[in-house]
Amino acid sequence: MEKPSMCGEPAPARNPCGDADFQAFAKLFKQVIHGAVAVDREFAASHGLALTDIMCLAFLTEHDGPVSAKMLAEHVNLSTGATTALIDRLERDGFVERRPNPSDRRGVIIVPVEERAKPVLATGERLRHRLRWAYGCLSKEEVGAVARFFNALLAGTGPTE
Repeated sequence: MEKPSMCGEPAPARNPCGDADFQAFAKLFKQVIHGAVAVDREFAASHGLALTDIMCLAFLTEHDGPVSAKMLAEHVNLSTGATTALIDRLERDGFVERRPNPSDRRGVIIVPVEERAKPVLATGERLRHRLRWAYGCLSKEEVGAVARFFNALLAGTGPTE
């Protein structure tokens, strides 16, 4: 019986690629990350927003259920003080509202103002179209391999050195 890998799948045969192949792969991976961030930054700037503003609005519109300031802070990786300033700014610009938390009378939830937030996020389709096109170039098996790769990176359980 095959021993499971850190990806939760049977461990594949060792990758036959050499160090130069890995270095090229790592460089390409970094270029993809930097390219995606650059597209998001350009998109945010075109609307007079910061990248964290876009991350916050996307999280609010995609999340099912109420969102607290703490949840936003964790999602955008900001301190509670910086998150309060973010929410204040988005509220002042009409993108979000603070509402009483129905499950905690002392707390508030952050709610997107749909008519203001959705049109801004809808114009950020460029990266999604590129992603969908690239996804369409893959076979089902390749999609599975890429998903395992991303899940292994996100799990963070592999060696760090």
